[in-house]
Amino acid sequence: MAIVRCRGKGLTESTPPGDLVSAIMSTKVVTVKSTDKVSKALQMMVRHKIGSIIVVEKGKPVGILTERDISTKVAKGQKVRGMVVRNIMSKPLITIGPSAEVSQAVEQMVRKDIRRLPVMEGDKLLGMITERDVFRYLITVSYAPNIPEDLRKLIETRTQAHALSH
Repeated sequence: MAIVRCRGKGLTESTPPGDLVSAIMSTKVVTVKSTDKVSKALQMMVRHKIGSIIVVEKGKPVGILTERDISTKVAKGQKVRGMVVRNIMSKPLITIGPSAEVSQAVEQMVRKDIRRLPVMEGDKLLGMITERDVFRYLITVSYAPNIPEDLRKLIETRTQAHALSH
């Protein structure tokens, strides 16, 4: 199992590598067309209780619209609801493959200062790994095999709620 410890700004592995992104990623990913209005994307994000949405053109992922993208524009006084998603999304899309190790995903997220990482195989979107997924994984690995019962129940409950909202 790969555990990554942050020391200052660098990362070091403390155990042998092992667990794959595919084991902890969410497989239900919400998408929006690049030509859709930001208001539609926001409604979908609220409905699904998510902080980002993958942007597609002709069925292929081309970017991601995040809470950060939206709040940055709003802080600058821009009215985003009527804007087209393509005009404020983050691009190019930074991705990772399903067979990458969790430690590689964490390193990429830290280096790029991102909280969400779409999981792709070629042009096909398979899922998403988020800070929340990594956090749950690290708690599980840190406490395994003796996860305190109250913590285990909390993680399971939140994981189920997160899965239902997608």
